Amino acid sequence: MAKKGAFQEMKNDLITQNETSYGKEARERFGDKVVDDSNRKLAGLSAEQWQQQQLLAEQILAELKILTPQNNPASPRAQALCGLHRQWLQIFWADGSYSPQAHLALAEGYLADQRFMDYYDQAAPGATLFLRDALIIYCG
Repeated sequence: MAKKGAFQEMKNDLITQNETSYGKEARERFGDKVVDDSNRKLAGLSAEQWQQQQLLAEQILAELKILTPQNNPASPRAQALCGLHRQWLQIFWADGSYSPQAHLALAEGYLADQRFMDYYDQAAPGATLFLRDALIIYCG
């Protein structure tokens, strides 16, 4: 039981941290309902879902490390990477809220925000731009 309580506390802390770091701009951009629905989904994630998102996040960065220098966003492997990114997003986004347009808009937002560029570019210089370029094709 203590493990379950610690896991829930970790998720609650992450929600609070996300609200502090991104909440105002996310609410202005996407609206209160979208953010609240996402927070509820995060709060309700099971340990297995949490582990799945962590594995997906690691896979995404590993693929970006390999694919970014190849600079072929239309390649089958780059398009599969976009599918991994979609799966990762759908763990956090409210059920039924995914759309290709929203996915691409998010990637455009990554390019406009140094915090996200730092995260994705840790895989390889230009990884954020590569991901966005691949998503243009994927979401096209």
